[in-house]
Amino acid sequence: MTDNHQPTLHADVYSDGGCQPNPGPGGWGAVVRFAVHQWFLSGNDPDTTNNRMELQAAIAALQLLQAAFGRCAVDLHTDSEYLRQGITGWVDRWQASGWRTTNGDPVSNQELWQQLAELARAHQVSWHWLKGHAGHPHNERADWLATQARRALRPVPSVGPAVADPAAADVQLAVKASARPDGDAGGWGAVLRHGVTTRELSGRRPGASANVLLLVGAAAGLRALTRPCAVAVLSDADYLIRGASQWVARWIAHDWHTKAGQPVANRAAWGELLAAAEPHRASWHLARPEDNPDLARAGELAAAAAAATDIAPR
Repeated sequence: MTDNHQPTLHADVYSDGGCQPNPGPGGWGAVVRFAVHQWFLSGNDPDTTNNRMELQAAIAALQLLQAAFGRCAVDLHTDSEYLRQGITGWVDRWQASGWRTTNGDPVSNQELWQQLAELARAHQVSWHWLKGHAGHPHNERADWLATQARRALRPVPSVGPAVADPAAADVQLAVKASARPDGDAGGWGAVLRHGVTTRELSGRRPGASANVLLLVGAAAGLRALTRPCAVAVLSDADYLIRGASQWVARWIAHDWHTKAGQPVANRAAWGELLAAAEPHRASWHLARPEDNPDLARAGELAAAAAAATDIAPR
């Protein structure tokens, strides 16, 4: 996808895209870094797919560079293997076979792949895969841009109270964390209740603080739900309950900075929790283990996970 002409200008691009549900309303975001300059790009589509949004993010970034500077050397970072493998390995075969797959079917998203391939030839692009939601600031910013663009299409009740009484929710999720004093590892425990039926979950994360463990445990419990529902999250931790119901909205409005202007701690874990809560009508409630048997049991699960030498989430 390159030629022998070596560009003298260099840029870094971080791109992301997604849908909720997939297919459905989608958004894309890209961070373009050139010398001391930075651009933040985003867009949305009310009826699309994750893959189309990933492609659109890369296209928009390369279009900006082409219009502003001409040919550039670009390091493009993505957490989409579909995008990276497609442009580095599949596109040439598709072009040679008349934009047909090995099964003879038309290539999905052909018009976007053709546009991206043309832009890739106009630049000298190195394609890099990086793990999503792993704390990389520019990848996290691209993810945030994509999410905000998608949410602009329709309100998403990801935070804030949805029911006043936890007992009125379809499901209750009790969450506790237990961090070891030596800092070596900590555990989380969660109990999901639907009527008289319960499900227990737990996990362990080396070096994690109690706050991170709470967020991880709550996210894991929400992801375990098999359909969108009204879910009441219960914990005795202000950090989780007040954070999700009050603080997050302000942080998002201030580009994930606190009132004092400092970057919000545990940003990746908060992002994981918000993504897990998004399909549901989540409410957040302070509770005491002595008054709630499920929360007490979640504490036992968390302590056992923290004390274990090797435990996988179950």
